[in-house]
Amino acid sequence: MKNMLRYSLIILFVGIISTLKAQTDTPFEKALFKDRKDQFKKAVKNIEQGDMYFEQGKSLYKAALPFYLEANEFNPNSSELNYKIGLCYLYSTYKTNALQYLLKAYKLNPNVSNEIHYYLGRAYHLNLELDKAIEEYQKQKSYITKDSPITMEMIDKRIKECNYGKEYMANPERVFIDNIGNVVNTKYPEYGAIITTDESVMMFTSRRPDTEGGGMDPFLHEYFEDIYITTKVDGKWTTPKNMGKPVNSDEHDATVALSPDGSVLLIYHDDKGDGNIYQCVLKGDEWSKPKKLNKTVNSPQHESSACYTADGKTLYFVSSREGGFGKHDIYVTHWDEKKEKWSEAKNLGGVINTKYNEESVLIHPDGKTLYFSSQGHTSMGGYDIFKSELQEDGTWSKPQNLGYPVNSADDDVFFVINASGRRGYYSSVKKD
Repeated sequence: MKNMLRYSLIILFVGIISTLKAQTDTPFEKALFKDRKDQFKKAVKNIEQGDMYFEQGKSLYKAALPFYLEANEFNPNSSELNYKIGLCYLYSTYKTNALQYLLKAYKLNPNVSNEIHYYLGRAYHLNLELDKAIEEYQKQKSYITKDSPITMEMIDKRIKECNYGKEYMANPERVFIDNIGNVVNTKYPEYGAIITTDESVMMFTSRRPDTEGGGMDPFLHEYFEDIYITTKVDGKWTTPKNMGKPVNSDEHDATVALSPDGSVLLIYHDDKGDGNIYQCVLKGDEWSKPKKLNKTVNSPQHESSACYTADGKTLYFVSSREGGFGKHDIYVTHWDEKKEKWSEAKNLGGVINTKYNEESVLIHPDGKTLYFSSQGHTSMGGYDIFKSELQEDGTWSKPQNLGYPVNSADDDVFFVINASGRRGYYSSVKKD
């Protein structure tokens, strides 16, 4: 019995030492890995490659991620590397994965960064652990100085988003949400779905290897956007096809809107960065060459989304032109039959537009119900989907959040709805 007791105590003691060792912050220093020189050199090379992308800004964080992860397999106990991996995940499709790495970075070294509590807050927020997110956001306030990139306004907005989220989650909407499936969705990004009112045709934007021209965006390290089309046969979507030229070009091309009968397609062309709206018309079985909408719609700034009313006589669109309430605002223009051109565009005003971004505008076939995504209003995080009703006096009602689980703590955008109003499609970053 004494020998067994002694053996048990030794095992327990060794276990404690192992645990303590595992929790020690271990930097990538040659002296610490004398017996693993070759593996160390490879890990350092991976970190250097990751840093090359990381230091170019947030748009390339996801390109740094695979290099950091490989280095982390060699040494998983570097607070700095865990912190960087956490940040990379926050700016990737798999944002919820950030939490485990940021938590480990903080446990290894509570002083790993002056911004650690903000990013822990973001990670908890995206994982819908909203009370913990609020706690971390509050902690970050003590680190704010006049030179801090994270401001008090940013933190207060995040806390408001969490409180809205708690309210929505406590009173969830009675909706059923389902992933459209792997016939349409792939490991690459899919978004911006648009449908005919009878749901027989769907087009969407994706970044896939078969993009027209085969090019990659040098800033995002992803394939250029192209437009794909699928049809519904016996209640199921067929394998999507790249629409090819003339709809797609060798650069960014994205879906914007489709007329109710499917004969007029609005698309987005990058145009070397300023972004404009183009129109294609279906002639027989062929789409016409994209034609740029006039200067009423397209400005020297960025136009990102648009939609027609059912009669095609009114166009709502999103623009970053000067004179708005925020970064991207929603505008409206009407077709002038006599002059055969679009009338002067008008901003929808402060009821709809905020000092943040509005996006993905859609007018229901009833001509009165406006759907759009916004980072402002009562968003629970990122872009949320809202709706507003056009009143008899021409004003818009206060936007109503579509609630949880339609909206999440991340971006929920590109909402479209069928004619009955009972089924909709939208793009969201979700774990499934």
